[in-house]
Amino acid sequence: MTNIEGFEFLNSVDLFCGGGGASWGFHEAGFITTSAFDNAWHCVETYNKNFGKVAQIKNISKLRSEPILEKFDEKISLVTASPPCEPFTVANQNRLKNSFNRLFDDATGRLMLHSIRLIADLDPEYFVIENVMGILEGDGRKLLSEEFVRLGLGRPTFNILNAVDWGVPSQRKRVIISNLKLNAPNSRVKTVMDSIGDLPDPSYPNEYEYHRQEMVSSDYRKRMITLPSGEGLVHYRASRSDFKNYVRLYPNRPSPVVMGKSRYIHPYDDRLLTPFEHGRLMTFPDEFHFIGTREQIYDIIGEAIPPRITFEIGKQIRGRL
Repeated sequence: MTNIEGFEFLNSVDLFCGGGGASWGFHEAGFITTSAFDNAWHCVETYNKNFGKVAQIKNISKLRSEPILEKFDEKISLVTASPPCEPFTVANQNRLKNSFNRLFDDATGRLMLHSIRLIADLDPEYFVIENVMGILEGDGRKLLSEEFVRLGLGRPTFNILNAVDWGVPSQRKRVIISNLKLNAPNSRVKTVMDSIGDLPDPSYPNEYEYHRQEMVSSDYRKRMITLPSGEGLVHYRASRSDFKNYVRLYPNRPSPVVMGKSRYIHPYDDRLLTPFEHGRLMTFPDEFHFIGTREQIYDIIGEAIPPRITFEIGKQIRGRL
């Protein structure tokens, strides 16, 4: 723990840190990340731009706990992890059918098991692992519970969260696996225009670094003009469902799930939302800095845990500690 001007900051470790969306919320709640890891250079560079040189490029499957523990002379307060969701999400057309195979045979799926291994080795006061709901399907919940018990962590709590219940103006249903039962705060539901309605026209110079007009084909521009709210320009089939992309948002509702590959059309203007507007829908602060190509920035935003959620989780953990 670090004490600054009478306030006690709690230490944390972030596995699969991404660009730092989750860490931002925890930091606002009074945590300091001492070690963070990811395997994507643009995520690590983004993280370090916002938090100092904390994050390292690492393959989590080869990461050991000893170098992390060497930095601590006290018990770790919190370990967070957000391993890749691709093996488990229903949007993946190549998802393996059996939950055991997804978790144990898929090399990317096994990163969830490495998260649990590292948490057991680091032995924090609290842990928070985020993933898609698909990881619980079939025997998923049972297999995960058995792994936590086998490694001495006890039976975890599977907290089912929808981001809109936590003050986020976009839908995002996720499972937070933790040794803490989480309670949604008493938050007002926020809409798209609550979030982005004050922003200037991105076709003109403005003060926001990532708020610039997005270019689209002439065909898309023509089709946007008559596109009603809730409809998309592109439709595709996933493993079990039909998905739409280039969807016009309803102004007075939360947006659908923000993903790296999703693009949304402004409720009133015939244009795509900018990365800055995607960030607003995910509750990234305006002062957050991103490193990478335009596509990589969209990915960092869409793959993050909304900072508003981790801020609320952090407050609940602080209340326990």
